[in-house]
Amino acid sequence: MAVCIYVPYKTLTLNQEMTMKKKVTFTQREPIGSSTYPRPNDEPNLDLINAKLKSSCLEKDRCSTIYVHIPFCNQICSFCGFNKFVKPKDQKEQYVVSLIEEMRMYANTTYVQSLDIQAVYLGGGTPNSLSSDQLQRILNFLTSNFPLSKECEITCESVPTNLDSVVMLKQYGCNRVSTGIQTFNKEVRKEHLKMRQEKEELIQSIEFIQSNFDNFNLDLIYNLPNQTDEVWFDDMETALKTKATHLTLYPLILLENTPFHSDFVKEGKYPIPNQTREIVFFNWSLDRLKKTDLNHCYTSRDWAKKGKHCRYICLNAENNQVLAFGAGAHGYLAGTTYRSHRILENYNSETLDKKRLPLERQCICTKYELMQRYMVMGLRLLKRDMRSFEEKFDINWKEIFYEKAKVMQNSGYIIINDDIIEFTKEGNIWANNVRTYFEEEKSSSVGYTDTVGIGSSGRDHYGSISRIKKD
Repeated sequence: MAVCIYVPYKTLTLNQEMTMKKKVTFTQREPIGSSTYPRPNDEPNLDLINAKLKSSCLEKDRCSTIYVHIPFCNQICSFCGFNKFVKPKDQKEQYVVSLIEEMRMYANTTYVQSLDIQAVYLGGGTPNSLSSDQLQRILNFLTSNFPLSKECEITCESVPTNLDSVVMLKQYGCNRVSTGIQTFNKEVRKEHLKMRQEKEELIQSIEFIQSNFDNFNLDLIYNLPNQTDEVWFDDMETALKTKATHLTLYPLILLENTPFHSDFVKEGKYPIPNQTREIVFFNWSLDRLKKTDLNHCYTSRDWAKKGKHCRYICLNAENNQVLAFGAGAHGYLAGTTYRSHRILENYNSETLDKKRLPLERQCICTKYELMQRYMVMGLRLLKRDMRSFEEKFDINWKEIFYEKAKVMQNSGYIIINDDIIEFTKEGNIWANNVRTYFEEEKSSSVGYTDTVGIGSSGRDHYGSISRIKKD
């Protein structure tokens, strides 16, 4: 358990003053950063969780989001490390029944009904690998049984196939789509990503989305094998021509238990991704997008047109509660981080047979861990107003984190202006390292694939697998 000792930042000791003059230089770029914090490592205490759910939440904690995990894909992409499966139709149907039962358990509680849910995100996996009927039942239950705000943003992830099912969701409130393109290049898609669609098909799919949604995101990956400057430039220009309202740009990450990890690391088929080249791609993209109407860069990987920021991303970064459903989903509710069972059979058994919340791990957070969560999640935003820290914790953020923040400013990664923390251009490159720097040394951080790392010096969670160096 972490112990917090409050030392007023205006009466610092000599050692603390010396620390604040320190500089840190990051050398390994953290590609993702924690998707939740602190890591839920403990056995779940269902009695305690159920007791919390019987009372209303505090007024200041009402703002919330929902995440729904659909762990199915029609095919497994070579780079993907998410919790996902290729399963027959009957297993998908059983999962949908279990998922709705889990949602019902939460929806029937006083705590959840006291929330103000402002964004819903259906992710995966591939949500549109489900049938139209299955997706309809999920979203119909969500919109009918949870306290969604009038302006609730509802996003559904998709691949550029079976889009009819996504469009069908419009009548149930889906108003935003996020599509994984990764690259438009035929050779890279076929040889390395194991994706079948060619550029013309992808553009047609995007046009179909555009004709039905006025707010949609495209995912692209840079630093892929055989992705020359020309290939990446073409990817970017093609994406810009689609009139997408939002772009998410990821660096290639070699996650364990993926075909890419096997090809690059175990079998040595391709050179390990070069970080210097990755940063060149990143800087070029940043400069290019600044000249377009997609010039609102609000995280280190998200660019949006004015007013088209992903509300789900922003609300989670602002440390609001996340009600997460589905196998392997991570949530944050009533001061507790949690993860549901990842294995489908266990998840189904907990919800349908045992009729209980399918929690596999939890962490009942201390006040200090909640403060850390505020920093780790909040610094996903490139400009963070810290005044809400005092509203949540009854203490100024500088009393707790000014020392570390000052080190980051000395190092050229952030600028502190009263209660505003803003990343510099250099800090944008290393933004996830800055986030990791605020994690507790003895606490485990968690990325999208539950890869564990230590954050005391902002070092890479994925260092052993994404930045492998050969002698």
